[in-house]
Amino acid sequence: VRLFEAAACGVPVISDAWSGLNEFFTVDGEILVCRTTEEALHCLTNISETRRVEIGARAQQRVRATHTAAHRAVSLENYFAEAQSEGRVNGAFSYGRPSRS
Repeated sequence: VRLFEAAACGVPVISDAWSGLNEFFTVDGEILVCRTTEEALHCLTNISETRRVEIGARAQQRVRATHTAAHRAVSLENYFAEAQSEGRVNGAFSYGRPSRS
C-alpha cells in the first residue's frame, strides 16, 4: 500500500526487487529498483532531477489510471461475481448495509 501512496504523490520511488512488481509499475520508467546498497546510493546521487520528476509523474499517472480504491473495489466485485457464477460462493452475501428488522 505504501508504494502506491508514495507513487500517487508523484514522488520517485526506489524499491527492492520482488516478484510481480513489474505487473504494477514499469521498472526504470515508473519505479526504480535496487538490489544492493550501492545501487540505491547510485539512484540517490546520480539520477538527475529531471529524470526523478519524470519517473514520479509517470508513477502518479499509473496509480491514478489503474490503482485507486475504486479500481480495487471493481476488481473485488468482479472476483466475487466470477466466484459466484462458478458456484464457489453461495448467494448469502449481499452488497451494502444489512437491513434492520
